[in-house]
Amino acid sequence: MSESAHIAEAGLWDARIWQAVIAGAVVAFGWWVNGWQNRRAAAARRAERLRDVHRALFAEIGAHLANLGGAEALDLYADRMVSRMEADPAFIPFIPHEANDRVFGAVVADIHILPRSSIDPVVAYYSQIASVAALARDMRGVGFRGLEQPRRIAIYRDYIEMKKQAFAFGDYALTIIDAYAKGGRDGALRAEAAERARAGISTPGADRSGR
Repeated sequence: MSESAHIAEAGLWDARIWQAVIAGAVVAFGWWVNGWQNRRAAAARRAERLRDVHRALFAEIGAHLANLGGAEALDLYADRMVSRMEADPAFIPFIPHEANDRVFGAVVADIHILPRSSIDPVVAYYSQIASVAALARDMRGVGFRGLEQPRRIAIYRDYIEMKKQAFAFGDYALTIIDAYAKGGRDGALRAEAAERARAGISTPGADRSGR
């Protein structure tokens, strides 16, 4: 084969190599763009789901707190009820069925999508109202009715104190959820720090990642 033929063949192979390189680069770029679009879409879906869960929990917690009325309202109601119990040893206050976690039960499978700043107070609140509901069931039972009135009064006072703690947990959860909705992770961390400072709680882990 002549030298010119060798040169022509080498040039042909060079062209084919460059075509293959360019084609590979185009395919790789397409994969990268597709992956980026998929990640962006997944992040958007996650953010939307987070907002939906936050809104649902905010509504349920807010409705329950409105019914509780606050620590002062609970104390006033308890004082009236205890006065009746003290005046009439046979009087047993009506204890309603506690069911304030239906939304939480529906979204609990997605609780992991919430930021840590929200998960902690939300779980604390719903754990507390679960404890309140358990005590309420006991107070509606025959065991409670069979107690002497002083013992029933003491349990009733505990019941009210647990409701007051539930209100405090719920109020804090609403504060953090609202702060996250308005300012993202940084807003939630600022609200958390402000609440801790207001309550006089030391914050050795104040610079935690917030994950």
